[in-house]
Amino acid sequence: MATTKTTKKTAGAAKTTKAAGAAKTTKAAGAAKTTKAAGAVKTTKAAGAAKAKAAGATKAASAARGTKNASGDGGAFEALRSILQRHARDLVVVHDTPDNYYLDTRTTAPNGKPLFFGAARAGRAYTSFYLMPVYTNPELLGGISPELKKRMQGKSCFNFKTREPALLDELEALTGRCFEQWKSAGRIG
Repeated sequence: MATTKTTKKTAGAAKTTKAAGAAKTTKAAGAAKTTKAAGAVKTTKAAGAAKAKAAGATKAASAARGTKNASGDGGAFEALRSILQRHARDLVVVHDTPDNYYLDTRTTAPNGKPLFFGAARAGRAYTSFYLMPVYTNPELLGGISPELKKRMQGKSCFNFKTREPALLDELEALTGRCFEQWKSAGRIG
């Protein structure tokens, strides 16, 4: 029994063929496909998409029962999104999806791209609220409660696992101060 192996790599694509084992693997542009003759195993990107769709159906069913929202955080994402939406009229909504709300200013940053203001993003373990003005002006964080300070990860990110009305009210006030500070500084026009 002769074994032949050929490997070819070009521009991020790899292709391997074995004659004796009858295995073929092709990988190109993020899609993966594996075929084995003896076990008849086939994996494609579509199979992964089907799993993701099933997981989304589970989240939707949970939301329909009223126990948690579609992002699984007990309403924290919707509350954080609504804080940002109050300022969206003067900003640019870059993303508005069920798990990501992202705002830029109309001002161009030194790198030539729009200046980021804030975002809310629902993740697996928690929902994150990003507020760039507190990164550029840390004095805006003066006077925040120790409870809100505990929610910080890094310099401008706050993480929530559930909806906490007192902390969300405080974060809303902080976001308002940030918006006004950037507006008076000419970063929001």
